[in-house]
Amino acid sequence: MKKKLLLLITSVVMLLSLAGCSSKDDEAPFEYKESMMALLTTNLINQYKDIGDDAVDYYLTEGSELEASFAKGFSQLQTTDKVGDFVTIIGGGEASSATFENGTSNDVLCTIRCQYENRDVDVKVSYVKNKEYFKEKEKYKTMLELNLENQLNGLTIDEYIYQQTGVATLDEYLDQYLTSNEQIYPFTPVQAEVSAVYSKTELLKKAGANTAIGMVTVFLVLIFISFIISLLKFVPMLFDPDKKAKKAAVENVKTTPAPKPAAPAPAPAPAPVVAENVSSDDELVAVITAALYAMLSEEKKPNAISKDKLIVRSIRRVK
Repeated sequence: MKKKLLLLITSVVMLLSLAGCSSKDDEAPFEYKESMMALLTTNLINQYKDIGDDAVDYYLTEGSELEASFAKGFSQLQTTDKVGDFVTIIGGGEASSATFENGTSNDVLCTIRCQYENRDVDVKVSYVKNKEYFKEKEKYKTMLELNLENQLNGLTIDEYIYQQTGVATLDEYLDQYLTSNEQIYPFTPVQAEVSAVYSKTELLKKAGANTAIGMVTVFLVLIFISFIISLLKFVPMLFDPDKKAKKAAVENVKTTPAPKPAAPAPAPAPAPVVAENVSSDDELVAVITAALYAMLSEEKKPNAISKDKLIVRSIRRVK
């Protein structure tokens, strides 16, 4: 059950997406005849392809958006792309040699390729619906119907027009009349794009060159910024001129070697110690020995008398 439900949802989503794509791609924002649009595009190419420098300057400053785009595009063909001289319009400007596509702003794009001396050039013109055309057409239609009302002799207006002009309907006759005599079209050009045709190899080379130039520019800017940052240490000296002299004095002190400390005075030699020769003091040894003997043999009483009647009152060194 889950698999069937998932399959159903997927099918519905795919159908909706396909329906949306087909409606967007197939439906034009307005009705037009490809032959008429190709003819108008050809006339515009012949009008602007050979304009001089003065006309280019005028169109760029005072002209409309369409005139400025044509003038800028054809001027860049010679200054930037170096396409050479104009040769011909490929296909003679027929609808079969032109391409048509829907634009993104309710417009239709007509592209015609031209042959130049060095490389081909694509001219793409954007057209939008001309509301004034339909107003003029309705006005002329009303006038013709009133003027021919008494001359029909039971014929319809379309049959009468066909007998007189060979055009099938009144609408077709008015379309031819307005476009040929009044130079009014059911669509009007608003902008043009003129571009030289480059091969994929040439485009890759050009992209690589632009990338290299961009990277070199970035590195040069970074090196310049690093150089500016290294100069910031000198900025305080501009506001404190004496700081430079102070800094020089401090550096001079740092570089001057410090004086060596004086050697300490030698300590006075200690007085020589005279060793006493006690080995010859037999009398002193005998006295001390007797005293010790007396103290160890008798009780510790003041003025104790030893057995040999010797009284030791004190011991004094004999010099």
